[in-house]
Amino acid sequence: MSKSKMTISFDGADALIKKFENQPAIIQREAGNTIENTALRVEKRAKGNAPVDTGYLKQHIAAEKTGALSADVTSSAEYSVYQEFGTRKMGGKSFMRPAMKQEEVFLFQKLQNLLKGGLR
Repeated sequence: MSKSKMTISFDGADALIKKFENQPAIIQREAGNTIENTALRVEKRAKGNAPVDTGYLKQHIAAEKTGALSADVTSSAEYSVYQEFGTRKMGGKSFMRPAMKQEEVFLFQKLQNLLKGGLR
């Protein structure tokens, strides 16, 4: 089964990751937990935004931690990309991009607070 994968990129993300790589292990773990938690929040929002006919699309949206400071949210429904972006014959019903956009501020605030103030 193929996966539709979308990636969200942030300006300055490489510099932010380098800062976390120089932090103590406990801070790195907490940053990883924050990223994983954000991916789960994106998954939940995407499922809430997903158009429902049979429920198949919603059931095939999943978050997965992929590294110490990375996570993916994917949809394994073959038609998810057409739902997200539409086709030349039908408009899209975006569900993943709004979910990512809504959680982007949460992620940055949590990571910035972690870098500035450490664990609280």
